[in-house]
Amino acid sequence: MKDAINNNEPGIYHSYMVCLATALNYVRGDLDPVWLMGSSGFAFRIFINEIMCPSAMSMFSFEDILPKAVEQAGYNCIYVQRMWDETDKEEIKRKQAHGMIVEGLERGVPAIVWDLYDAEWGLIIGYDNEQELYHILSYEGKELTLNFNKLGRNGIDILSVTIPGNPNLANRDERIMNSLKIAVSHAEGKEWIDERPKYQNGIAAFDLWASIFEKWAWIVDAGKTEMIKSDTLNFAGYYAGHYYSARCYARDYLKQISEYHTQMGILGGLYNKGKSKGLLWRNK
Repeated sequence: MKDAINNNEPGIYHSYMVCLATALNYVRGDLDPVWLMGSSGFAFRIFINEIMCPSAMSMFSFEDILPKAVEQAGYNCIYVQRMWDETDKEEIKRKQAHGMIVEGLERGVPAIVWDLYDAEWGLIIGYDNEQELYHILSYEGKELTLNFNKLGRNGIDILSVTIPGNPNLANRDERIMNSLKIAVSHAEGKEWIDERPKYQNGIAAFDLWASIFEKWAWIVDAGKTEMIKSDTLNFAGYYAGHYYSARCYARDYLKQISEYHTQMGILGGLYNKGKSKGLLWRNK
């Protein structure tokens, strides 16, 4: 993050990756954000919804993508989920997840959990058995609590818990190749749910993003700016922040792996074309 700040860039923005980076850095203390964002494929992922709903950033198969991000970063992964259409598994999955969270915390590893606060990813950093409360940290750094029985049903009826395990022995070259395959797959729109055109990812996401701003330009030209709600503008800041962040990390990751193939460094340099100026922080 220091390098990002020194370069006047936003650093990691996606709420899951913010939480994963925080957890891994807590465990190791020497996290390389460039490797994390690049090897996981999140440096190459672009997501959007037609009204810029921020939860669109996580509209993909959790089970296919989230554990893989941890494994690609160099760690085994402990993962459990229960989706909205699996109500018969709610209690058993919540108990399973609670046991995993406690075990992880006892060995000093926070858990990355969906919808702890504001329909985004957050961290469980402690627990209180007497009061049956989790101590949580939102992706924005807010310290809060959550009742045990709210796990997986805190507004959105989905349970997703990721806990990094021990370092794995995955081959570095293999992980690099995997990350490049992820980038291509995502660009082709393959990492997604079946709800188009309201949601888009990959190359198609840029067209939807551009069309949203074109509509806003028409609204502004018509003198009806009040039609663009302030929370929508905040959501747009989150999208722009992630896109800019991802672009910066893609650039640095490709340069980092240039020893794998010299063309990677050349591709990384292309991300400098038309570089934006200024920081893209979330509006508070």
